Amino acid sequence: MANRVDSIFRQYYTNEPFVDRLLAEPDGAVDVIIPVIHSNELWESNLRSFYREIPVHRLLIGDGGCIDDTIKIARRYPRVEIFDHRHFKSLGYSIRKLIEAVETKWFVYLHSDVYLPEGWFGAMRSHQAEYDWFGCPMRHTIMVEYPVIDKIRPYAGSQMGRKAVFEEGLTRIEDDYVYRQEDFVLADLVEKNGFKHGRIEDTFHYHQITYKPSPWVRKIRAVSIDLDMDKKEEIRTYAMQVRGIVKYLEPNPNNIAEVQACLCRLLKAGEWEGRKLKRWVAETNPAWSPHIRKCMTRARIIIFLRTVYRHIFERTPAYKAPAV
Repeated sequence: MANRVDSIFRQYYTNEPFVDRLLAEPDGAVDVIIPVIHSNELWESNLRSFYREIPVHRLLIGDGGCIDDTIKIARRYPRVEIFDHRHFKSLGYSIRKLIEAVETKWFVYLHSDVYLPEGWFGAMRSHQAEYDWFGCPMRHTIMVEYPVIDKIRPYAGSQMGRKAVFEEGLTRIEDDYVYRQEDFVLADLVEKNGFKHGRIEDTFHYHQITYKPSPWVRKIRAVSIDLDMDKKEEIRTYAMQVRGIVKYLEPNPNNIAEVQACLCRLLKAGEWEGRKLKRWVAETNPAWSPHIRKCMTRARIIIFLRTVYRHIFERTPAYKAPAV
């Protein structure tokens, strides 16, 4: 295909030959640290990108208790050292111990679910005289399978039907406006012709959300994914976030907003240890004490208002515009 833009997904799944940049640039070698509990199906592709881009002196991996084959795969690569961090309580302590193990003047900290594009190390290294610790922007590539729950729209994307259904009324489609609502239009046409439209549930299709060329600018600004987390995991996630921010950071507006959001999630999950948390904050970082009280109050108000809103609108008939 002419002018085809190479997809990052194609790069992920192309079995590229292993390149060890250290062999060409031994003078620029740096240690690389990665704490892990699990990786993903692209772990090996990510590792290849690390060695292609970075002259890896040593790849230092903190094993926080891996539940998959992350460590087994990593051991196939040169100059890998595995540290047993299974008895640590958190990622933070693993990072600390990995940094302490670094031997080179400069080092690189990576997540296991990161893939480095060509030119990454050269671009990063060019800023060493400007900064002492720095990072670069991220681009998310979304590779998750999730069901689309829609109780209103006709199912679209993979459909089947009788030709005879459309013999009457198809001429109604006489312009270009049938575009992203064709599922509604076709279902309506079928019903008006006296036939039956349906939605089946015993199979499905995959709908790909990815880059494709277009005559119009269609840049994705954001993607929202609502995780269905185990309740214990959710409580642990937000409780640790609150305590980590309070213990290590100052109460500036951004940090206060994050703590408040986490407290809302904890309150919603039914985990609310107000007095215990206040005592812990007073002992750990007293500067946060007045802010934690305000955050708790605001969290209660927010959850209350959300509950009232849902109570009203879930029991109120849908609004209908007056006839014109």
